[in-house]
Amino acid sequence: MATDQEFFLGLAAKGKDTWNKWRRADIDRRVTFAGIDFSEAPRDQIDFSGFEFGDHADFSKCRWRGIKLEEAVQVAGGFNTNAFRPGRAFFRGATFGRKANFNRASFGDWATFLDATFGQDACFIGAVFGDHAMLDAAFGIFADFTSAAFGKGASFYGAAFGLSPKFNEVHFKGWVAFSGKSQDQWTIDASRRMDPEAFSEMKQRHEASWKDWGSLPDHLPNISFARARFDGADFSGRSFEHTADFTGARFYSPPNFDNVSGASRIDFTGARIRFVPKGKFIHLTEDSRVVVRLRALRKVVDETKNHDLERDLYIEERKAERGVYLRQRWEDLKKEGWKNWFRNSGRLLAHVLWIFIMFGYWALADYGRSFVRPLAALIASVFFFDWRYTKVLAPLMAMAPDVEKYKQALGMLALGNAVPFVGPLTIDTKVKEFLFCAGEVADKCTPIPPEGFQFLVIFQNLFSITCVFFIGLALRNYFKIK
Repeated sequence: MATDQEFFLGLAAKGKDTWNKWRRADIDRRVTFAGIDFSEAPRDQIDFSGFEFGDHADFSKCRWRGIKLEEAVQVAGGFNTNAFRPGRAFFRGATFGRKANFNRASFGDWATFLDATFGQDACFIGAVFGDHAMLDAAFGIFADFTSAAFGKGASFYGAAFGLSPKFNEVHFKGWVAFSGKSQDQWTIDASRRMDPEAFSEMKQRHEASWKDWGSLPDHLPNISFARARFDGADFSGRSFEHTADFTGARFYSPPNFDNVSGASRIDFTGARIRFVPKGKFIHLTEDSRVVVRLRALRKVVDETKNHDLERDLYIEERKAERGVYLRQRWEDLKKEGWKNWFRNSGRLLAHVLWIFIMFGYWALADYGRSFVRPLAALIASVFFFDWRYTKVLAPLMAMAPDVEKYKQALGMLALGNAVPFVGPLTIDTKVKEFLFCAGEVADKCTPIPPEGFQFLVIFQNLFSITCVFFIGLALRNYFKIK
């Protein structure tokens, strides 16, 4: 293995032409760079662009240090992110046969497979990409990126996939582009990146790949993103030809599905879409575009008939509106000053109050989606109000002939008031006399509760009614189709 790797490293250092000449003369030999560290000199000087690797090329557990932004854009004094720099994982226009293996490789920033082509079973399982990875390539069937991780910004723009690509449990820490492009647009974009002769050869390879694997740069086959994590994603312009699996996926920013076709084939079962960044509990956005994306996404989800997710998106839309309207109200107050001060301040205060009310609605009922929260709150309220009744009636309890029975009666009172309307009827006059006439002759006592007690009873009744309403609302929403 070591001897093979020394041979391959020496050959690769001589450049594309020498490598490809050898490769075409010895097509059966398997290329392996497994475990090689390309982050240090002189190996960091190897540029793999345009290499022909054949079947079973092994780059598993390889490492590149990546390059910084200023290194990526400054080439001969110009702006060019598509040129090689030392330390960069650079496979632009490379050709891989079957079973290319990049499992658990670490690529650093600005890794590129732009214009590369892969045969079947390309494996990037557990690979770690830094920021700005470019994989606008053509993949055969069964490409596997399971458990890979991407930094800030990744591009599969116009990438073509054969059947059954997997991105299960992948974490995209920045915005990722899976947007599609027509063949005409792909041709125009690619022709601008290289000279005519190189473009012609590259186009032939990609068109052959599309034909062999039934793929196109604007199609997505039965792709799987099960349990993937997206900080932002763009799938615009794609045609979903088969079932796309997004089950259990998490989106921390509303994804873009504009102008997609076959949206009814997307499976969002168990998916969650939010606009709150990961790790943040409360987030107010001032960006009205978030609201627009959520509304557009609701139309896409409507085609999938995933009513739970459509409801969740509506809730997220209303939550996003809070920050947008708060900014608008505040800007109106600052701009107009005293001119419309009462109106603007009133609108601002009303909106702030509404935000607090909505927070309570979330805490108590998860916006009408949970029956467990209000049920738990209702049960907990029995113990809470039992404790409060004990405090309020403590002076009377001290005079009671039987303190234990008095505590039992207080428990009955708290339990009865937890059942709206019917519960208070179970507390008869004798129990009230026992509670409010402790130490007095019942015939000479009017059972009037002490100050503050009646307010406590009213509050418990209102709270119980609210909890029971939210329990019923959650059950109704669960079975509501539209």
